[in-house]
Amino acid sequence: MKRRNFLKGASLAGGALPFWGRRGLAQKNAAKTLKIIHNGNLASLDPIWTTAPPTKDYAFLVFDQLLAVDSKYVPHPQMAEGWTVEDDGKTFVLTLREGLKFHDNEPVRPADCIASIQRWGVRDGFGQLAAKFIDGFDALDDRKFKIRLKKPFPLLPAALGKSNSSQCFIMPERMAKVDPMKQVTETIGSGPFRFLKDEFVSGARAAWAKFDGYIPRKEPVDSIAGGRIPAVDRIEWSFISDPSTAMAALIAGEQDYWDAPTLDLVQVMKSDPNIVVSPRNPTSSYYMLQLNHTQAPFNNPKVRQAVAMAIDQENFLKAAVSDPSLMKTCYSYYGSDSPYFSEAGADLLKTRSIDKASAALKESGYSGEKVVILGVMENPTLAAMAQVAEDTMQRMGMKVELVAMDFATMAQRRTSREPSDKGGWSCFVTVWTGSDIVNPAVHQMLRAGGTTAWFGWPTDPEMESLRDKWIEAPTEAEQKKDAVALQVQAFKTLPYLPLGSLVALVAYRKNLTGVFPCPVAAYWNIAKS
Repeated sequence: MKRRNFLKGASLAGGALPFWGRRGLAQKNAAKTLKIIHNGNLASLDPIWTTAPPTKDYAFLVFDQLLAVDSKYVPHPQMAEGWTVEDDGKTFVLTLREGLKFHDNEPVRPADCIASIQRWGVRDGFGQLAAKFIDGFDALDDRKFKIRLKKPFPLLPAALGKSNSSQCFIMPERMAKVDPMKQVTETIGSGPFRFLKDEFVSGARAAWAKFDGYIPRKEPVDSIAGGRIPAVDRIEWSFISDPSTAMAALIAGEQDYWDAPTLDLVQVMKSDPNIVVSPRNPTSSYYMLQLNHTQAPFNNPKVRQAVAMAIDQENFLKAAVSDPSLMKTCYSYYGSDSPYFSEAGADLLKTRSIDKASAALKESGYSGEKVVILGVMENPTLAAMAQVAEDTMQRMGMKVELVAMDFATMAQRRTSREPSDKGGWSCFVTVWTGSDIVNPAVHQMLRAGGTTAWFGWPTDPEMESLRDKWIEAPTEAEQKKDAVALQVQAFKTLPYLPLGSLVALVAYRKNLTGVFPCPVAAYWNIAKS
């Protein structure tokens, strides 16, 4: 199937000169500036309000975490000097490292940490889970505070240090006190880089400067754990939506690093002796069709089931990339490297038949309601898969409209619970890393608490109950059993439809050192000669 060219004329917003073509004072010393091509617009500066990947990448530069997990998901101290568990597991005491301060040179206090945890606990799935166990907080001195629990919650360190969105980033108390349902507009963190808000142009460019007051840990980097060393003085993002333009800038040396390059251009870049192509993260990228459970037609479970029968993952993957070694089907709600990976309950998704899907649609009560697909233009993979979704549903007899837009518009519109003809939506293609879907605790898209769930807002008390059961399971065998049971129930509810996985890569100039695989876009530790 040939995909549409959503990118025509969209290389750079407004026809402005590309950021990588400008010559300002800040670029005189090129070796101290890391120039990055980023595929998505930075539409929000609040990593608690949104799970959008560009915001997450921004946040890991600006903010820091109390704890951080390594490549095996084991939590380690980050901002914390350490922690103790007391009172038979019902008290969690954290001590901050000495000398931590925010970008406005104010010290990081327990009050900042407490307010940040509370705000995060309202929006994030794992945070909501943790909040059920938390009884209260107490600041003990200038560096120490405790979290009182209603009952033991051994997963609390993993929750505070998780790598997937939304992470528990620490903000100044005044920022963390902002209503979690509204966005913070300040950009003050305590991370390795300061955001240069006066240089930010949405849809075009963003920049950061090294924070001289940052104190990195001394341990070697391991995923998001260990020392987050700011190895350059300045980081610049250019938002270049046209893949050919992005590749040309990288090859010409006008850019240093391309985050998640278009996979069909990988072989061209590999042939250039000055370019390195390597894994972006230790896990693959998992694509999914997110469904809006609050509006017709996908508020009808039988319609969701009919569409699931029509999904052919190979069609979606092949529309995005031609190299079969870069793709893999995945008939599970967990990633293929998850200890809970299973295909139990996936029979419906393995149907792969338009005829059977059409017959099921006729029996579902579907009455011609329009399906509005939000199609993201900047990302060729998301754009291609959105078109396959459109074609698939049209062939099974549905009325479909694919609305092309940039990521920023999609990220805003997906928050609407209005009908599609009043600014709402029916579905969109999105992507997460394997670390985002490794277990029931971190898996945002397996939340089914209605208004507290991720966009699409599925409601299934049984799914929520099975997650709680998994948390309290006494053995690994019981956890596995409960996680698989949760998946089987999810395949009945269909919060979203899995579309398979693609290898996630980065491409960068050979004069960069310190690039390492990470489930997030980690730009610390990268030096340039």
